[in-house]
Amino acid sequence: MTRYIDQGYEFHDRPDGSPVAWRVGVYGVVERDNTVLMVDNIVSAGPTLSLPGGGINLDPEETILEASIREVHEETGYRFSPNPDSLAFLDEEFLRSPSGKYLHIIAFVVRGTVEDDPDPAWRHDPTEIIAVKWVDPTTLTPTDVRRFHWKALVKLGYISAIT
Repeated sequence: MTRYIDQGYEFHDRPDGSPVAWRVGVYGVVERDNTVLMVDNIVSAGPTLSLPGGGINLDPEETILEASIREVHEETGYRFSPNPDSLAFLDEEFLRSPSGKYLHIIAFVVRGTVEDDPDPAWRHDPTEIIAVKWVDPTTLTPTDVRRFHWKALVKLGYISAIT
């Protein structure tokens, strides 16, 4: 039986008959001066840092690259230019959300660039985001970075799996 993990890294069994929602997501990876663009999130438990990104809109249809542009801008204020050749499958994960929903997530990552400065009109969502940061990935530990995003940084070679 599949186990679902929550934000505090506790595993749960999904009760029989409980629905599972599918979610397809994409995360943008931007490197500048040996740092990586990250978002410091408001979460109820566990690590707070993540790569900017999120869900792909399925209605109306949105491509993975279009979603990466939208999500990076929504979360950071930066205009993102993804490199289509770098698009890669990240992983799948089974999550239990803070509201108790069960999610089967399929995620992609794409490297890209951003303009020098964020959009001056952009404001972060204070209910979701504490700050946008350029972080030296070599200073990070698994207790700093949300699990999925740690996997992405390891897979892309920014950090060692044993840190």
